[in-house]
Amino acid sequence: MNTLFRLEMTRKMEGFASKNQCLEHMVKILYEHDVLAYTDTFIKAVKSREEAMSTGIGRGVAIPHARDHSVNKLGIAVCLLNEGLDFGSVDSELAHLIFMIAVPHDSNIHYMQVLRHLSEYLRQEDKRLAMMHAKNDEELYQNVQQMENIILAALSELDSTAPGSK
Repeated sequence: MNTLFRLEMTRKMEGFASKNQCLEHMVKILYEHDVLAYTDTFIKAVKSREEAMSTGIGRGVAIPHARDHSVNKLGIAVCLLNEGLDFGSVDSELAHLIFMIAVPHDSNIHYMQVLRHLSEYLRQEDKRLAMMHAKNDEELYQNVQQMENIILAALSELDSTAPGSK
């Protein structure tokens, strides 16, 4: 399995004028790094998902995500924002740490595992705060890599227990 996170898809930024502007920027990042074949249907899928149910999970974190035919490979763009955005989180906190997950249409099991492990990791206050206090792209990426190791181990275990994997 390829890596989920890449330094060039990990950004510390000032902020955006709106949630939609943030989502469009993150889709562009995924497209520019070959995670997406094209952007139009993926951004529609992400926005549709947002309308159905907020992806603001609380504690300053949002995880917009979608499965779509435009996705070449599982990938995650990360933005750390100095100025938070309203993602409709249950705790009403603005989101500063945004993870956009792009999932190939036929990868439902991996999709659910990535979401699960990402959420579990981010519930750990020390790890979440380390990411939120990153001073630059590189420091944020180093923190994200620690989380990636856990997620990839879980996905590898899942693949090794799948029917036909032995």
